[in-house]
Amino acid sequence: MGDDMISLASALIEAGRADTVYRDVYLGRARTLLSPVVPLEDFHRMEQQQAALAELPLAVARAMEKADWPQVKDLSLRTEALKHAVTGDTKRFETARGVYAITDVPLDPFCHSLQKFTRVEARDWPALRTRVVELLTTLEQSDVSWKDFYAARRTTFQTRAPISSEPASSSGAADSASAESIREAAGQALKAGDMRGLAKLAELLASGTPRTKTSKDAATTGAPQTPQQSGQDLLASWSSDTLTRARKLGLGARHLEPRIELASLRQYAWTPLSDESRHSTIKQVALPSGSPDGLRDRVEVLMIHPLVNSGGARHLPAFLAEDVLVEDFPDPKGGEQPPASPLLATLELPGRAGLTRVAIEQALLTHGARVLEKELALDPRVFRLVCIPSDVHFRLGEAEGWGKQPCWTHFDGYLIRTVEGRLRLQALVGGDVRYGGLYDLLGVSRDYDSDRLLARFAVVHRERMVAW
Repeated sequence: MGDDMISLASALIEAGRADTVYRDVYLGRARTLLSPVVPLEDFHRMEQQQAALAELPLAVARAMEKADWPQVKDLSLRTEALKHAVTGDTKRFETARGVYAITDVPLDPFCHSLQKFTRVEARDWPALRTRVVELLTTLEQSDVSWKDFYAARRTTFQTRAPISSEPASSSGAADSASAESIREAAGQALKAGDMRGLAKLAELLASGTPRTKTSKDAATTGAPQTPQQSGQDLLASWSSDTLTRARKLGLGARHLEPRIELASLRQYAWTPLSDESRHSTIKQVALPSGSPDGLRDRVEVLMIHPLVNSGGARHLPAFLAEDVLVEDFPDPKGGEQPPASPLLATLELPGRAGLTRVAIEQALLTHGARVLEKELALDPRVFRLVCIPSDVHFRLGEAEGWGKQPCWTHFDGYLIRTVEGRLRLQALVGGDVRYGGLYDLLGVSRDYDSDRLLARFAVVHRERMVAW
């Protein structure tokens, strides 16, 4: 029975690394299955054994230098015993570490525009998709109580996951011309109010391999569209019970109206092709009429840097109609302490200010699904508890009075950088009045813990995070 749970947990870990937007769901299920077999306390004991085993050879060497042979004998026997214990627990330890000690944020391997960072080539997608489908089929058969979830994800991969990609044009000029023509088409779609068409064109631009597509091509793809692609609003009919529970946690219901004029700016988002030109044409971007000066700074960040959400998928706000639950406290004034809340206690966070993103990620991974299911009576496979997304903060901020104080807010997601060829994810933050208020958006280290950096949480539709 124990070996079966270890195998199931291992399969869930592997599935989560490919199906990244639902990774927290897989890991939550893995924790539930693994905890009776390898409790958290046992994992910590194994960690201590691993650390002790690494230190013992040095202790043996020091004892030998002192010719303390009884100590050498004792330490040698302890080393041998620990080696035996650790070797026997290798599989259990590695699986437990993949569930209990998560610090990484894997990027969506099926997201075309992130290929230069994931290093997963489009030609590898069919094999990867086949592997994911195999894992989900195994899980569906072995973890019967969750078979509906696995079956739904399997169907999604079989029908929606990218499995091929046309190579980018070998001519830079052709790429540029193609991108320009799509931008023109995006402008026409905006004027016509065709948000579905605009979203598709923006996704082509964001992919870095723009190409024209005939209506016949579109009709034969056979792939259902995600809300971000199809223009489907993300609406929720919150029950009175959920609203009452939410208010007790400090969450208020908010409805976001669509912002067509902001959605049009998706066409200027960073692409692998534009990365080479560094978007030198930022000043030529036509902003919606009446836009404040600060909006150009926000757009510039989106043009120059690739952004991903906490699910590891490309962050391209659709600005559609959306219902969310959000912590609606006012930004604390200078010198004031940010408010505590039952939600923070439920997440086992010590406070709201001075939290690193790593600490927040671990709290959400460990407790987020439970908060949704037990505290709010919501399905964590449909909704997700996250740091407030930057576009939600931006759209609600003026009415809520945010962005007028000298403090930053944790935003869901990350800014991707490469340093000496190595991938670096920086936590998205913003909203400081000193640097642009509502338009302020930047990345900081995931271990940055300034007291001027606050956590504000929101419950959003998980589907808003899907990129394909």
